[in-house]
Amino acid sequence: MNNFIDIKDLNLNQITNIFDVSAKLKKDRKGFSNGNKDPNQLLLNRVVALLFKKPSTRTRFSFEVGIFQMGGKSISVSSNELQISNLETMSDTASVLTKYLDMIVLRTENHSDLNDLIKYSDIPIINGLSDQSHPCQVLSDIFTYEEISGSIEDKKVVWLGDANNVCNSYIQASDKFNFELIICGPLEFIPRDNGVQNFQYEVDPKKALKNADLIVTDTWYSMHQTEKEREIRKKKMQNYTLTEKLLKISNKESLVFHCMPIYRNNEIMSDIADKFFDIFLKQAENRLHVQKGIMHWCFS
Repeated sequence: MNNFIDIKDLNLNQITNIFDVSAKLKKDRKGFSNGNKDPNQLLLNRVVALLFKKPSTRTRFSFEVGIFQMGGKSISVSSNELQISNLETMSDTASVLTKYLDMIVLRTENHSDLNDLIKYSDIPIINGLSDQSHPCQVLSDIFTYEEISGSIEDKKVVWLGDANNVCNSYIQASDKFNFELIICGPLEFIPRDNGVQNFQYEVDPKKALKNADLIVTDTWYSMHQTEKEREIRKKKMQNYTLTEKLLKISNKESLVFHCMPIYRNNEIMSDIADKFFDIFLKQAENRLHVQKGIMHWCFS
């Protein structure tokens, strides 16, 4: 049994195994409708809970469909449907749920919730997003990049904008995959302590994007922010919008990634979003396949 909490917890061989399984699962589904089950039912007779304390579109649907395709049963609940909304502790909840379930996927604003689940349960726990990291997204991104452009090793990856939880997982991934990572954004938003510090910082986007192989951007806003807080954030981030002018500084064959939802003409201009939207959809599609590989690895 394995937990999947952060990329830094895995070695490259383990990640490669996840990618190999993901690629095979994807290949084996060629010509299938999404409602067809996989030929090899890797989650047969498994019950998986999707416990989401934050809203979700891609994470929820990709996990639910993936569990179904692998022959398992999913139960999706939000925190306000559980007694943790009435002050029951996560540790007590975990102790009970481990008696009913085979796996839990948690999406939470508090990374400490994941630690409580691990401590008080004896089933695999998957980080579906926390305030500190989003490992499912970033492994899916790297799987997508290598599917399109080959190995990401020694490539120049530029994170443009707010250094959020997804950015933190890119920092961890750069250590495993050995790519150059440049974080470009206001100094006050640069990550401070991620357990891994192998990135470069550049305040000037024109310098950062020179010869980039992959440009990654994301929304500037968090779900809990007020309209006033968003306006303040927008003023601070306005020099980090991905424009056609900035894109031309990167390599001719560079890719642009965005994990969505997109706030057009904020972190990325609408014409650039349209140009790379098929890539964004491939990122989203590969969430399904890579998360299936992760779930299989957790039970391996």
